[in-house]
Amino acid sequence: MNDSMRYAFVLGRVYTLSVAELAAVLERPDTSLGLAGGPVKILEASEEILIIETEKPLNAERLQKKLGGVIKILEVVDVVKKREQDSLNFSLKHFFKPSVLKKQFFKDYKGKSQFGVSVYILDGDLLKRPQPQQPRQGQKPMGDFGNIFSEPKRLGMMIKNALTETGLSCRLVLPEFNSLSLASVVVTKNLLLQKGAEICILAAKDKVFVSKTLTVQDFEDYGRRDYQRPARDEKQGMIPPKVAQIMINLSGCKSGETILDPFCGIGTLVQEGLLLGFRMIGSDINKIAIKGSEQNLEWFRNRYKIAPGKYGVEVSDACKVSDLIEKSKSEISGIVTEGTLGPIYSQYPRPEEIVKNFKDLTALYTKSFKEFSKFLPKQAKIIMCLPAYKQGRYDYQMFPGLDFAAELGYNLVDIIFPTLAKNLKFLKLTSRNTAIYDRKDQIVAREIVVFEKN
Repeated sequence: MNDSMRYAFVLGRVYTLSVAELAAVLERPDTSLGLAGGPVKILEASEEILIIETEKPLNAERLQKKLGGVIKILEVVDVVKKREQDSLNFSLKHFFKPSVLKKQFFKDYKGKSQFGVSVYILDGDLLKRPQPQQPRQGQKPMGDFGNIFSEPKRLGMMIKNALTETGLSCRLVLPEFNSLSLASVVVTKNLLLQKGAEICILAAKDKVFVSKTLTVQDFEDYGRRDYQRPARDEKQGMIPPKVAQIMINLSGCKSGETILDPFCGIGTLVQEGLLLGFRMIGSDINKIAIKGSEQNLEWFRNRYKIAPGKYGVEVSDACKVSDLIEKSKSEISGIVTEGTLGPIYSQYPRPEEIVKNFKDLTALYTKSFKEFSKFLPKQAKIIMCLPAYKQGRYDYQMFPGLDFAAELGYNLVDIIFPTLAKNLKFLKLTSRNTAIYDRKDQIVAREIVVFEKN
């Protein structure tokens, strides 16, 4: 008898980073999350969703809070076979029996139940398939009619009718027009997980994973951590809390260990590290930034009940930060930092400006990495952002070379294991197996790079 569990993770917008973070977290033993350590079996994956099989139940609530790049965590309830030509509702027409719905999806809730339906695509061909034609009179239909975007409504009505037959009063929440899935804000605002369920259909070519949502990302809390802080720096741009979380999770550091951010700015990485259970040290050469960081972290400490003595921030040049580390008597387990991205541009810079920026940053990072070698232990990682100038949708002018790090005894580490990256063809990795985080309105994107000390 197979007692394994199956879970699905709805990936964030920059899905390559989401997969990198998941791979890093899932491979490490952590009993509080239900992780035994070692390789996790990936069953299916796409740009939207990744399905795994585990030997033990996961603690979805804790895992959701830890992951910056995962929008929802689902439990796979069952797998239904599907013919390639069949629509989803045709494949599932015998699945959603009242007894199954009551047992697997709906908690005991007195009052009007609310449920939603989302569809996630594992087989890209489903999105390309044209809408089937209505059969002529006398012809037998193959499956059902309507394109893929009509599936959530048709599945929802099928489920609602089955529930209504049992006398249950319920309200159906559907995705917006030309969307297949419910955003986390819709799930939260409609109290679907408290008053009913979100039923998720994960569509592969020859099977359907029928799932239910266990947790959704707390968008309101991310908003608080980003926009309600006393100090913000809109001119220089700030790393989002979600991306900060991802970078910290890529470091491989264990809870309780100390992480350094030597370019901490107004303290985003420091605060996210505290929330994940690390001791944090932040430094920056900019006195105004450190003042803002102190204000933000005092607000953060009170808001999230962080114990005293878990962090410190000071003015310090990254090229001389070993003095600060020695004074604090801290053992640094890893470095996670946004670094300096250079000037922020409203229009694309001239080629000579880019060359100068890269030259200046190479000099800065050469000195900094040499300094880090004084206190960073062997096999410790440095996770940092380098500037990448956006030229097209997936075209960037990146940092020209990372020889400065290699010459100082640091290896460039693939952000996703090569064997995993080879199997997941949809990932968008750079030529040196790093990942890019960008936003539409930004010219200077962030290349997230992982170094390891020899």
